[in-house]
Amino acid sequence: MNTTTATAKLMTRLADAEAALKTARREETRTAGIADRAAARAKTARDGAAAARRDLTKTARTGNGKGLLAATRRADTRTAKAEALTAAAKDTKAEAAAARRAARTAARRVDSLSLRAARTASRTVGKIAARLGKTALAPAPAAARPLTAGELPPLAEIETRADDFAELDAKAKAYAKQADAVKKWLRQLPVGAFGRVTVTRTAGGTVIDGDQVAIDYLDAGLGVPPRKGRKDTFKVLGAAAEVAPLRAAA
Repeated sequence: MNTTTATAKLMTRLADAEAALKTARREETRTAGIADRAAARAKTARDGAAAARRDLTKTARTGNGKGLLAATRRADTRTAKAEALTAAAKDTKAEAAAARRAARTAARRVDSLSLRAARTASRTVGKIAARLGKTALAPAPAAARPLTAGELPPLAEIETRADDFAELDAKAKAYAKQADAVKKWLRQLPVGAFGRVTVTRTAGGTVIDGDQVAIDYLDAGLGVPPRKGRKDTFKVLGAAAEVAPLRAAA
């Protein structure tokens, strides 16, 4: 799957996730409002039930039989209503909590997809910018002027220099590999002094983020950022490197 297709699919999934998040937040707001109103009604009912029970206690102390029956009926009715509203408020509170969790889950999904889509889109823009930028390359740095036919040295000297280069290049690469291996081992050491050795760590520098530059150029309507060519790749093949495959084939 190329980056353009992956970006398109991720953007579609991100759009769906954002729509789901919007719906989840709307449901969270709705259920939170219902829960608040239910809690307020339950509190009012409990206060009314408490007042009815106090009136019942006061009526019982006065010994008024007719008033006692009415107070009892009123206290029972209000208590039952308060219990029902309290249970309903508990249910609406649970629904609001579930809606809140669903909204948070939807928000985390949007954040995750947004990060993935941004990374993929950045790679896509970088590739598109690189492809379009190749159509308008700035001149490459000037290379050394090749010798003319009359300036060429003898073939023996060219072959000798090529052999020297091959030998020195092979040694340099071997030494570089060995140095990298030793450096990798030394990087494990913390900062400090170890006998004659002192280990320090300096923060690395910064480099231009080519992908972000390409995105900024496109956002500003400037097209693709300017690019320039590189120096030509230079290789020297010695006679031994060319003869070896022939001997192996024979």
